[in-house]
Amino acid sequence: MLIFYVDESGHHSANRDPEDPSKLAPGSSELFVLGAAGIRDTSRKSLAQELVRVKRVHFGDLVDTLDWNATEIKGRHIAVARKRFTPDAHQQELPAGYAVFSTPERLDDFEDDLRLIFARYRPIVFTIVIDKTRLKVRPGQSALEWAYAFLYRRVALTLQRMFDGEGGVFVADQQAEHENTFNAGRLMDVRDGINQGGKRRAEYERILDKPLWIDTKLSSWDREIIQLADIAAFLASEAIKGGKPPRNAELWAELRRCMAVRADTGEPDGEGLVIFPKPDVWPLTS
Repeated sequence: MLIFYVDESGHHSANRDPEDPSKLAPGSSELFVLGAAGIRDTSRKSLAQELVRVKRVHFGDLVDTLDWNATEIKGRHIAVARKRFTPDAHQQELPAGYAVFSTPERLDDFEDDLRLIFARYRPIVFTIVIDKTRLKVRPGQSALEWAYAFLYRRVALTLQRMFDGEGGVFVADQQAEHENTFNAGRLMDVRDGINQGGKRRAEYERILDKPLWIDTKLSSWDREIIQLADIAAFLASEAIKGGKPPRNAELWAELRRCMAVRADTGEPDGEGLVIFPKPDVWPLTS
């Protein structure tokens, strides 16, 4: 069994500006990204423990004395912490644990240890980038349905091609909006529509029909591993928005090496890295 840990970057609302329907509602992110990091169930314990070990190296005793959220590894937190070393940077609030990163070099060391985790464990990574500025949705529909629909398809096809006989399950943070989307059945309609239009039929039977929703207050291993999916989603968002590799170039390069690749090109673009609607010109992200 392969477990695919899922997290997001950006907000999935695709509501339009009531004064100008050609634009998104004010304050809405242009991109919504789902990141997924897949591992075998037999790697779950060792990977979770390795992530805790790395956190203890960099956050020290704060891992045990502060609430888990204070030392949670998030791509956005790392980016905000790094911006604090740039001239005239706007000081955004960070969880208490990130005060340990007092120099750029300490952040470099932290990112390098995260890079090595991806290099050693080689999770299968998928990043589904939904460009909401070009997405056409029906009233009440969101980017979340499209993102999960593409994620289901890519994971199912990868299981068919590379892990025949294996099943898969998604694991995600408990979020009422996400659960409601699955319960309403709208996601399945989008998913099945994509499958009918594709060149290959995805065998969705290989994946459990809904994610396993976890509570980070109760989980100990899974909440650690989901952090890898957050990093993937955030860096993919940064790369697509910037049209070039993000500032975390070495970590992003390692992440791309973990992404599922197309059989015809050996590259992740269009497989482990999906952009929908497909852009006229694919951004330079490597």
